[in-house]
Amino acid sequence: MNAFKVLTAAVATAMISLPALAQETTTIRVGSWLPPHHLIVSGILKPWAEAIESETDGSLKFEFMTSALGPPPAQFDLLLDQAFDVGYGVSGHNAGRFTMTQVMDLPFMSPDPWAGSAAAWQTYAKWGQEYGEHDGVHLVGLFVHSNPNINMANGRVDTLADLEGKTIRVGGNVTGRIMSELGASPVQLPPTEAQTAMSRGVADGITFPLESIDFFGITPVITSITKVPGGLYTDTFWIAFNQATWDSLTAEQQAAVEKHSGMAIALLAGFAWTNGDAYGEERLNENNVEFITLPDEDLAAARERLAPLEAEWLAQASEKGFDGEAILNYARSMVDHYNTTRAVNVAQ
Repeated sequence: MNAFKVLTAAVATAMISLPALAQETTTIRVGSWLPPHHLIVSGILKPWAEAIESETDGSLKFEFMTSALGPPPAQFDLLLDQAFDVGYGVSGHNAGRFTMTQVMDLPFMSPDPWAGSAAAWQTYAKWGQEYGEHDGVHLVGLFVHSNPNINMANGRVDTLADLEGKTIRVGGNVTGRIMSELGASPVQLPPTEAQTAMSRGVADGITFPLESIDFFGITPVITSITKVPGGLYTDTFWIAFNQATWDSLTAEQQAAVEKHSGMAIALLAGFAWTNGDAYGEERLNENNVEFITLPDEDLAAARERLAPLEAEWLAQASEKGFDGEAILNYARSMVDHYNTTRAVNVAQ
């Protein structure tokens, strides 16, 4: 009888402890340098995190930091130093560090955020481990923003000639080079300073997607926007776990993260930027901003002027021991494959 009581007590104790074990949660700290209502956070990172939390029945919980631990260019090193468990950033903020990953930053590579984001991830999935550009982290996603425009506060750009002598705010190294080749003088400023810079004449315009013009409160100073069909440039964003954090996850948790990463993040980016641009364009129309499209002959001239950037990237790829032509051609094939303007269900 005593043995039976002991066994019963042991079983009861085990049953009481089961819920506690089931509720054990690992908190993942996400370093963030953007406001929580920015579409990258609210439209990409948070839906991604929520999907993983649900997939793991709450065994993983993502906690977004509300204060930046450093400026955007410092995010990758902060992640390496384990300042947080998951980080995100712009590859172009660290010139020369992510050269191969930045294949989608080249001129006219990304016609829309769906195709560009998908191509960025698929190309990295094929060659990224060989690049060695993200050693120390476990990369889970790459994406690009939507098509940028030439947004002017002073003057207007009907043709490439109108860019001559204009000072244009840019965000990264490749963008600055593009503006230089097209005749403008690039100035690198935080987006939060762009409106003030244009109001004071420090900058005549800014290269930005429609969404970003509205988000950063730049709409009031913009008088005209020149659209560049085919995507003048894009910035490649990364999302990654610190390697030690990643290695500490269970196999089931890692599988849940992978399930909702990669192409899933690319799709989230496509949704976010497309919706954000639609909202931004509404605000700009309300402000009576004039929209201009760069003429075909100027597009052809822009492609010719910017061809050296591709040649230089190919040379850098060769120096690093990679077949740049193969990578570039594959990236373009992925853009074509995922291009949202590609006709489907059409009888040939």
